[in-house]
This record gives sequence, C-alpha cells and structure tokens, in this order.
Amino acid sequence: MTTRKGKGKASGLKQTDIGVFFGLKPLKDKGKEQEAGNILPGVSLHQGPVLEERKGGKGDHGGHQTVGVHRLQVREGGRKRWNRGRINGEQRESKRCPFYKKIPGTKFAVDAFQYGLVEGITTYFLTHFHSDHYGGLKKSSTFHIYCNRITGNLVKSKLRVAEQFVHILPMNTQVTVDGFKVTLLDANHCPGAAMLLLFLPDGQTVLHTGDFRADPSMEAYHELLSCRVQTLYLDTTYCSPEYTFPTQQEVINLAANTAFRCVTLNPRTLVVCGSYSVGKEKVFLALAEVLGSKVCLSRDKFNTMCCLESERIRQLITTDWKAAQVHVLPMMQLNFKNLQTHLSRFSRQYDQLVAFKPTGWTFSQRVEAVEDIKPTVHGNISIYGIPYSEHSSYLELRRFVQWLRPLKIIPTVNVGSWASRKAMERCFSEWLTEAYEANNVKGI
Repeated sequence: MTTRKGKGKASGLKQTDIGVFFGLKPLKDKGKEQEAGNILPGVSLHQGPVLEERKGGKGDHGGHQTVGVHRLQVREGGRKRWNRGRINGEQRESKRCPFYKKIPGTKFAVDAFQYGLVEGITTYFLTHFHSDHYGGLKKSSTFHIYCNRITGNLVKSKLRVAEQFVHILPMNTQVTVDGFKVTLLDANHCPGAAMLLLFLPDGQTVLHTGDFRADPSMEAYHELLSCRVQTLYLDTTYCSPEYTFPTQQEVINLAANTAFRCVTLNPRTLVVCGSYSVGKEKVFLALAEVLGSKVCLSRDKFNTMCCLESERIRQLITTDWKAAQVHVLPMMQLNFKNLQTHLSRFSRQYDQLVAFKPTGWTFSQRVEAVEDIKPTVHGNISIYGIPYSEHSSYLELRRFVQWLRPLKIIPTVNVGSWASRKAMERCFSEWLTEAYEANNVKGI
C-alpha cells in the first residue's frame, strides 16, 4: 500500500477553530435529490469496472478503541424498500436513500436521517449539525447516531434526542464501530463538523468529507499521510471554476479592520453580525476580540454556544445587550428596517450601526479583492455583505484532490442533473491527470 510520510497532526484545525455554514450560491440547490435512473458511480483511475460493493470481514486489529453498536430491530426478509410502515417509532424508508450516503461493504449511512430506516443500515453517522444533514431527526428518533462530542451536544440540546441513542466518538482517534475502523478528522466547516476516514477489512480506505472547507493544514493530517485513500466522497458545493472566493482569514481581517476603524472614528458605533443557529462564530468572535468587547447573543444562541465546550468562547459571550458592543442577530433580520429598530433600543449608548452579513450569497464576481467590498448605506446604518464561506472554493477542491490523489471520487452535492455530474467528472479527470503527470505516475 502506498503511504504518505509526515509528522502532521490531525488536530491542525481544532474543533474550537469555529467555522460557519453557507457560502456562494451553488449551481443547483444543495442536497437536491439525484434524478431517478441516473447513477454517478464516481471517477476511477482504473480502466476496468469499478467495484461498488466490497466484501466484509474481520477488521479489528487491536490497539484502538471499540465502540459497541446497538442494532435497530429491523425485520429481515420480505420488506419492500418503499414500505411506509413503522418500526420502533421510526418510519421505514419512505424515499430512496441516495447511494452516496451509504458506504458499500458496510452497514453505514452518512447524514441519511430524512429517509427513515434504510434497509441494510444499522449505523448512522452525523457529520455536523446543519439541518440539511440532520433533517429527519427528532425527539422521538431511535436511530443510533454516531458523531463527535460537539455535534452530540447539539443533537441532545437542540433536538432533544435521548442520550442513549447518541454515541460520541473521539476526534483524531481510531475506534471500531460495527467491526470497522473509523477515525473522525476536523472538516473545517462548522462547530463539530467532521470527516470520516473508514478502513474496510479488504484493505480499502474511504474518506467521506461531509461538508468541508479544504485547507492546506489538512495535508499535515498524519492519518491521511499514513494511508492511501481509494474512494473519496467529496463535498462538491462549489465544484465549478467560477467559484473562486477569498480565504476565511482574508474576510475575517476585512470585517475586523472595518469594525475597528468605524469604532475608532465614532466610539458610539454598534457592531452587528448576522448568524445562523450554528455558524459565523469565527467572524463575530474576531469582531469582539479586536474591539475588546463581549458578544451579546439571544438566550437560545447562547445555549447553543455553550454546547461547543470552549472556555474562550464562554468568556466572550453574554445575554446582556447593554454589556456588549457586538450584537449577533439572525441573518434574516439584517435589513435596514430591523437594524434601525434595533439601534433605537440602545440610543443612549449608540448613534451609528455597522452590520456584517457573512454569507457568500452576496459576493459579486466583479469584486477583485475583499478590500473593494463596499457597504450599502442608509442614514446611520451600513451593511457589509462579506464572502465568508465554509465550503471549499473550486481551487481549494482541486488542490485537495491533487494532493490526496484518490482512485475514485464520488460527489455528494449538485448531483441532481446529468449536466452537472458530467461537468464534475471532467473536473476530477483533469485534476487527477495533472496530479499524476506532475508526480510522474504512470498507468492512468
């Protein structure tokens, strides 16, 4: 087996390096169902047929933790795939689970809760706490969910799923789940977001990125350096050349510098940052630190942040609106009417407001650099739309794939049309060809 050598640690991106959800507008709606009859088996470097199914076997080699699996009581035999009955309170599979959410040769499904109980699946992984991934989970759910601690905290706190069904896996530590070796790696996406590195008994290695933003620090993950990934399930939200946008740090610096300048010129400036239930933490924490202020959150958002188990964050957040110069509001409230109303509530402290809307949806191709981004202004209120994305840009995807050089790539986003699938296939083929030519690798 080919290996990469290096001393990098998978903790290069820590869970407390908080990310956000959302980025630039994708070509198709994220999570759109795959068209019936159109299967994208991935891009393979093998000239022969690609094996979709892999044989199981004994894979516990010792030296790592073992996690027991509580199997769902699903009756075997005679059950049709489209049966809408219920088992143990869960609806049976009501619509077909896409192939890219299941790992061949295992009984694993990834982010597949909206399909009810999936035939042949006993173990359900949740890569992160965003609704398009945990959709289908509710208080009465009896799926046995495997995730890391942050995501588990959010599932139990926000969805009220019973603790007995939430199985916490450590980060950067190989464990055994249902007889298969599994390692969770930081996905650089949002709090608790994880990639799944799976080692199958037949020697195959699978990496499922979930949602992620590829970062050069991942090239130092010793778990990836020490193995050869055959199959890559890839977050292809922005797998098209037009999706080129700034790094997170560039955008954070823009927001921090702008806020600092505004407050320096007028100390009575209130700074507002938009957010989702989970997301935008890096931005508003940076604003608080540069201004030497706390961040005020709604009680619900405050409780969510406490699930992240970060002492640094706990010291920066408050629910006292008058005790903080940085306020976090729901993204949908960031318009002039709502912001004027919000500012008027604190007129004794502030007479100006600058707001940051950190979502790639507002990014314009006409802007060559983040420094060129201008606010929309109405009276004493300014709103900056900043291109802060938690999904990989096209160039970041290319770099990651060319570094990893998997034998097969399976896209997990924008697979709903034949045209988008073929376009992604062409990208993968070009990237891998370039990578192998650059490394003088033969036989592709």
